[in-house]
Amino acid sequence: MVTESLREEPKTKCPCFKYVALNVMSSQTDLLNERYGRKPVNASKSRARIIIAAASLLTLFLGWAIWVSIDTANQIKHQDQAFEIIDATQASVTFEITRPNGNAVVCAVQVLNQSYAVVGYKEVVIPASDQKIVATETKVNTTEKGVTGLVDKCWFQ
Repeated sequence: MVTESLREEPKTKCPCFKYVALNVMSSQTDLLNERYGRKPVNASKSRARIIIAAASLLTLFLGWAIWVSIDTANQIKHQDQAFEIIDATQASVTFEITRPNGNAVVCAVQVLNQSYAVVGYKEVVIPASDQKIVATETKVNTTEKGVTGLVDKCWFQ
């Protein structure tokens, strides 16, 4: 084995090598640690670092989850219900909004053509009321014949 051969005195012709002390290593890991200058790992310090890192990640995750749940609670949700292309100059779009409170909301309604270009745009104001869910139909003037109508986004007025 390797460790037994290290215990033997080296057989060289030069007498100066006789006095070189060879450290006997108890394992291959000790040999590599000494060769590359690594210090032995303290298991308790390593475990403490892992626990601190895990606690930090858990705290970050909980903070993010709370922030997301608070942020999404105050958002306006919109759902396209139907659209009708009346002619080359007009389209009708029916949609429903869900708002967290009764504040006034403005929604951007678009009509798109076959190449997804906006050919009609209208901002629809939905007045404040006690209803959280409101269905609305609006007519949008277009510059050319559209193929679809939809709500792009909504925001509080």
